Amino acid sequence: MDAVELLRLTLRYIHLIGFALLLGGFAVQYLSGKLRINSAMLWGAVLQVATGVLLSSPWPGVDHTYPKIGVKLLLAVLIAVMVVVPRKRAEVNRGHFIGIGAMTLITAAVAVFWR
Repeated sequence: MDAVELLRLTLRYIHLIGFALLLGGFAVQYLSGKLRINSAMLWGAVLQVATGVLLSSPWPGVDHTYPKIGVKLLLAVLIAVMVVVPRKRAEVNRGHFIGIGAMTLITAAVAVFWR
């Protein structure tokens, strides 16, 4: 394994950690009944966007599906905005909060099922 492939795999690993933080933070707040944006959700959204942009750049030997990347980027940016804007509020609207979780799961579905 060369250095470039190791870097790409490391970025993918950090991307998955971002997903885990975002979905895990969502689940914790949803199950607690207090619908607010926590720091895990904030960091997860930031990691998802940052590593997603880096992973979508040209890599040697990797063919990208650019429509898929466009859809994932749109969803990631929407999630990030929905997480960043109300992060200081004591509690967010239920529909807004559920939207964050639903779009997070939709983004994962796009990643897995779109070939």
